[in-house]
Amino acid sequence: MNRMIALWAHPRSRSTVLERVFIERGDFEVFHEPFAHVAFNEQSAIPHDDLDCGLPTTYEGVRELLRSARQRRNVFHKDMCYHCLDELKADGQFLLEHQHVFIIREPARAIVSHFQVFAEMPLHAVGHQALYEIFCRVTKLTGKIPYVIDGDDLARRPDETVRKLCDHLQLEFLPHAMRWEIACPDQWKAWRRWHKEAEQSTHIRAGAERLDDDLLTAHPHLMAYYQVHRPFYERMNQFVQQGHP
Repeated sequence: MNRMIALWAHPRSRSTVLERVFIERGDFEVFHEPFAHVAFNEQSAIPHDDLDCGLPTTYEGVRELLRSARQRRNVFHKDMCYHCLDELKADGQFLLEHQHVFIIREPARAIVSHFQVFAEMPLHAVGHQALYEIFCRVTKLTGKIPYVIDGDDLARRPDETVRKLCDHLQLEFLPHAMRWEIACPDQWKAWRRWHKEAEQSTHIRAGAERLDDDLLTAHPHLMAYYQVHRPFYERMNQFVQQGHP
């Protein structure tokens, strides 16, 4: 049977550039945040581009879209757990159909980057807590600790990080997938303004973002967001690149 890989992320974790590697591989059908269409529509306050792109707008609809695609070929989908947290927690069967990968980034950096795109982001959209809840759910369902990547490790050591991930997933490492032409993949068009750096990239790189760390202390609510989500990051960080086959 074809496989289905889920990359579970929080916003600004560098998950999109890792998704680009799977687009470039060519041996997966890749879906970019399909469950976002359950959480948001054209009237939502979150910055977006073309959300009216024909994807299902219910949890059940997206789930069946992914299952149907798996009948044709291998599937990779990247998403944020907060988009459909309650549904995922209740749907053990769907979670068991996947190989799971989680990507995290230290929340101070992720929050500042998020704020620069969406200054009105709500607390839950920082995403670390929802990510941890699904991490725990998958651990309980499978009896195994899922594989965790640090997004900054990915940026600093892309080849090493992706090689280790491929080994864990029992995939061939494809060097050609680590470089690409500057372009916006079709999968990103609904959320294009979020992925300007990734769209202009030709490979995974560190230091592309220029973040003002003083923003965290200048906005008390951002510091409060950080204090809520930092403990969930710390709990997951102890498992970085320690997933078990």
